[in-house]
Amino acid sequence: MEIERIAVALRPRTQWEALDLGFQMAREWWRPIWGVWLALYLPAAAFLLLVIPEKFYVALALFWLKPVFDRALLHTASRAVFGEECGVKATIRSYRDWLKPGLLSALTFGRFDFARSFTMPVSTLEKQTGSAARKRRNALGSRTRGSAVWLTVVCLHLEWIALFATVIAVSMLEPTAADLVPDEAYDEGVLGALREMFMWNAKDVLHYILAVSLVEPFYVTAGFSLYLNRRVILEGWDIEVQLRRIEERLRGLAKAAVLLAVALGSACIVAMPQPALAQPAEKSAEHEIAEVLAGPEFNTEREVKRWRYLGEIRQSEIKPVTFSDSMVNFIRFISDISQGLLWALAIIAVLLIAYALRRFAPEARLKNQAYRPPSTLFGLDVAPESLPDDVAASALEAARAGRPREALSLLYRGALSALVHRYDVPLLAGYTEGDCVRAARGALPDPGVAYFGQLVGAWQAVAYAAQMPSPAGIEQLCSAWPQHFAKPASP
Repeated sequence: MEIERIAVALRPRTQWEALDLGFQMAREWWRPIWGVWLALYLPAAAFLLLVIPEKFYVALALFWLKPVFDRALLHTASRAVFGEECGVKATIRSYRDWLKPGLLSALTFGRFDFARSFTMPVSTLEKQTGSAARKRRNALGSRTRGSAVWLTVVCLHLEWIALFATVIAVSMLEPTAADLVPDEAYDEGVLGALREMFMWNAKDVLHYILAVSLVEPFYVTAGFSLYLNRRVILEGWDIEVQLRRIEERLRGLAKAAVLLAVALGSACIVAMPQPALAQPAEKSAEHEIAEVLAGPEFNTEREVKRWRYLGEIRQSEIKPVTFSDSMVNFIRFISDISQGLLWALAIIAVLLIAYALRRFAPEARLKNQAYRPPSTLFGLDVAPESLPDDVAASALEAARAGRPREALSLLYRGALSALVHRYDVPLLAGYTEGDCVRAARGALPDPGVAYFGQLVGAWQAVAYAAQMPSPAGIEQLCSAWPQHFAKPASP
């Protein structure tokens, strides 16, 4: 390892400065780092998606296999730090170098190591295993392992934040879908919620892949930066680099210095009188090394924490805290004022919440004023006089004439008009299609709610995604419409 070729400034840093340096390394060398990650992670994710039917287990497998891909990232970052170009092809060709040794341990017991990114270079770069690796990790982890653990905790939370952010962003961009889940599905309690938690689809796995791809390279480079900083502190890399640079600057004067030293030495030997007494014997090299190591510069520090019994404390030795009467009265006065302020703030908060609910809740607005059926909803004319007498027959005729959008519009307008004017369902202009389906549950039987949800879904596909349903599907909707929304026969 040629330390003088290192591409970062070597100096002892605090743990948080080292973490910041790791994030900067990821931003500086983002092309090779994310290139290697995507070249290895995406094919593995695609293969698991094709092989494993349960998508939750795909995400679980990708989570468990993180150390494999992290080793490739560490290999790329280490080559970049020491001035070597290491792209995607070179990393893949040298897979034996970063997969061995310690891969099995990293996927079993080492998978539960919260300082994984910090200790990974011991096996991946230093190639140490067994007891030697444990001793090395213990030596490096002194005063640094806590920061590495916090790095893992923070990056894990960042992954979940990124996951939820991508899910919310995609959901906001998608058209609003009708909620067709029956009421009894909401009564399953905790077991139903847990079952829903593990029911992932391919879209959820893609969100997870994106979140991990955003955070994991930063996690690996930050842990590697902690490792480098610890070695700089323990082994004095910065001093060694400065000494080597001084050596390079003085290398040009070496010959002249040697000749001058030889000349001066010869002159001194000639002019020096012979000593009358014998010179003392030279010290051995081992003795001189022992004296140097005994100096204060090489003394090691070690923090030791232990419990020490101090003995029982007698009650007579405890001095009670006493206050004067004026101080006691002042404390009571401050306590009464604080209690009154807290009660006042609580009352104001309750009043503000009640006002907000009264002002913004649609049900509250409906109670304050009589509900008037609107003539238009969502830009659609739902007045009864604007619709044909036989909505289903007109829609079927339009569908057979090659106008499916007009047919679905007639069915949807007729259903909304029936809900508003005949069933007295209060539909507001700010409602979405899903809100309309939920509002219809109190007025229609279950088959009617199911049909209305199917009709809303077909209309959304046409209006938002330009996806026309099949002619057979439209005819089925037309034939079933009179059972739920047709006018009752007059006596």
